[in-house]
Amino acid sequence: MVQDKKLIPFRAQSESFKVFKDEGGYYVDKTGFIRYLIERGDKICVVTRPRRFGKTLMLRTLQTFFEYVIDDDGNPVDNRGYFEGLKVMDAGEDVLKEMGQYPVISLSFKDVSGGRYEEIVEQLREAVCQSTKVHRSLFRHSDRIGETERGILQSYQEGSASEEHLRNFLSKYMQWLKDVTGRQCVILLDEYDVPLQQAAIYDNRHPGTDLFEKTVRLVGKFISAGFKSNDNLAYGIISGCMRVAKESIFTGMNNPGVVDVTTKLPDEYLGFTEAEVMQMLRYYHIEDKYPEIERWYDGYNFGGRKVFNPWSLLNAIRGLVNGEGEDAIQAYWVMTSGNDIIDDVIERNTQHRELLAKMMLDETVKVKIYKNISYRDLKVNPDAIWSFLLYTGYLKALHVSKDEDDLLEADVTVPNTEIKTVMRSSLRHWWKDIKLARYDVHTLIRALISGDTATAEREIKLVLTDSTSVFDYNEVFYHGMLVGLLGNTAIVRSNDEYGEGRQDIVALTEDTGIILEVKCVTPKMLDQEKKSQPDIDEDDIIDVLCDSKLAEAEKQIIDRKYVRSVLREEPIARTVKAYAVCFCRKWCVMREVVVKS
Repeated sequence: MVQDKKLIPFRAQSESFKVFKDEGGYYVDKTGFIRYLIERGDKICVVTRPRRFGKTLMLRTLQTFFEYVIDDDGNPVDNRGYFEGLKVMDAGEDVLKEMGQYPVISLSFKDVSGGRYEEIVEQLREAVCQSTKVHRSLFRHSDRIGETERGILQSYQEGSASEEHLRNFLSKYMQWLKDVTGRQCVILLDEYDVPLQQAAIYDNRHPGTDLFEKTVRLVGKFISAGFKSNDNLAYGIISGCMRVAKESIFTGMNNPGVVDVTTKLPDEYLGFTEAEVMQMLRYYHIEDKYPEIERWYDGYNFGGRKVFNPWSLLNAIRGLVNGEGEDAIQAYWVMTSGNDIIDDVIERNTQHRELLAKMMLDETVKVKIYKNISYRDLKVNPDAIWSFLLYTGYLKALHVSKDEDDLLEADVTVPNTEIKTVMRSSLRHWWKDIKLARYDVHTLIRALISGDTATAEREIKLVLTDSTSVFDYNEVFYHGMLVGLLGNTAIVRSNDEYGEGRQDIVALTEDTGIILEVKCVTPKMLDQEKKSQPDIDEDDIIDVLCDSKLAEAEKQIIDRKYVRSVLREEPIARTVKAYAVCFCRKWCVMREVVVKS
């Protein structure tokens, strides 16, 4: 809890710079980015960072700095007070003279997606509608727009513009703002690549569809109308997770500047540095939480600088300050927009799935890195996915070099505990809802009914072969796997009470009851035995341990009279087959237990 009443409140995050400053919450000064952009001299700049790395708040900060807007009485709004005491105010006259000089068109594409092209067009209409709200006073106090043009303007404001007018929105709107104010415009386009990514994933999952190509044309023409050789443009800043260089999105732009994760910046303007994190923790008297904070949210390297995920970090610190204790340190990415790109990797490619599993065990994998990539590359070049995952924050590069063909390659791994939890959740979804659900269990069921343990073992091993190495190989995992498999066709009782105890699994199929008593040799148990018997072959150790576990399960079935109890309590079961089952990693052994009923 906060121990000093004079401390600045640590409020919930707002993506509005004005709201954030008005509420008076703890603020880490990132306004040096304004000076950096202006002094770079790029008319158009593409800024890329993983999602939830402060891009939206930075664009709202830029909007507050640049915007020329009038109130309902027709008077210019002065935003200078929002920046008093911040770094940008020390930038000099060449920077400060730009403050309050330009009408700002601020658009976000974060919700421009869908499974149908018509949905995407409608979401774009809504994004345009939202962007026009700030300028309504400007147009209301002006008679410089003709009747026909004012009708088109009204369609933008009401969200009813035709697709043709929608494509030309930026060009038309900038011209009207110039006519009304006599000033050039600033365009701030946030999350520009969301429609492209979502459409690419949709097409990958639905072969034969062309949503991606249609979306590329729509977004490309929309952006081109505002950014291509337009004299009404003063500055254009486009933000997204990655620079998409070959989608024809930026066709006609005059070499836009790029600020990406490899750019050497004078300071970190989006994520948080280690020093900034320590300062926050000390301020709120929770510096002892740094090791956990670091383990969960650190791990990124942008332009040679160690960077923390700001969204998750701030949520965790707010929880700690408000007294939530250890519950405050958790995965926050999974609570934001979906992790479809991870789900797609895991579901579509066995090799990629296993490589991700290795990385989640803190191993590194050497992969090719492509700086100029397209969402189309996901179809023709499956290895391009590693570049996507790196740029979108799911991986970190430990070492970047060039191969014999002068192509970039990197040793990559998962950056932190938070991303591991996101990936583990996706892996579990794939395992439970896709892998097990699609498995044809009939061969396994027939083997169990007939007492063919060799076939039953083989079927279960086949299922485990395509699992990953990141699951906890304990009895709960194996129990859940068998319940999921058998539940596709049989009636399954799990941990129900029969006789003198609770049986692990009872499956009822046709007129047969199948009892499975599950044991396992955990990796920890195996490691301990290997250390205590270093001269014994690992396979021999596994055989001995599994045999012991099978004997334990067999004794339990017999002593607790499971077979007789199932026959008595399940009228459908005319016969009962009982099995002791033991697992060790991806290995399974089974023994039929024959008892008198």
